[in-house]
Amino acid sequence: MADWADPTITSIYSDVIDKFKARDIDAITLNSGPASGLPIGAIKYDRVGHKFQEWSGSAWVDIVLAVAGGGTGGSIPGGGGLGLGTMSLQNANTVAITGGSIVNLNSFSLACDILFTTDGSRNIGSSAVRPNNIYIRNGLVIPVGTDKWVTA
Repeated sequence: MADWADPTITSIYSDVIDKFKARDIDAITLNSGPASGLPIGAIKYDRVGHKFQEWSGSAWVDIVLAVAGGGTGGSIPGGGGLGLGTMSLQNANTVAITGGSIVNLNSFSLACDILFTTDGSRNIGSSAVRPNNIYIRNGLVIPVGTDKWVTA
C-alpha cells in the first residue's frame, strides 16, 4: 500500500526507495489498490465498475468521459445520457415495439403469423382509400363495396 504523503524530509533513508516504488506501482496501476495520503484530484480506474474516478479528498467521484475521449458524455447507464430511446437498448433478436405508428412505408414483408389480441374485424385501408389487391392464402375475405365481400 502506497502512502502518497511519504517520503518526507524526515523519512529514514533506507525506506525512501521502497516508498517511491510503492507510489510508482500505485500510479502505473491507476490506484487499483488501497492507498493513503492521496492528493485531491488523483485518478483511479475502478476495475469492477469499469469507470474512472477522481479523489475529492474524502471519496472517489465518478468521472464522465466526453465522446471525444472515448466515453458517451452521459452519466446515466444504458444510453439514457445519450438521449436515445428504449429501442436503442434492445437486442436485434428481442425487439419489442409497443406503440407508435409507421408512416410513408412503401412495402414490407412478413415471415410470421399475424396475431390479434381480440376477436373482431380489422380494417385494411379506410372508406376513402382501399387496397387494390390483397392476397392471403386460406380464408381470405376482401370487402368490395358496401355490404359486398369476396371470399376465397
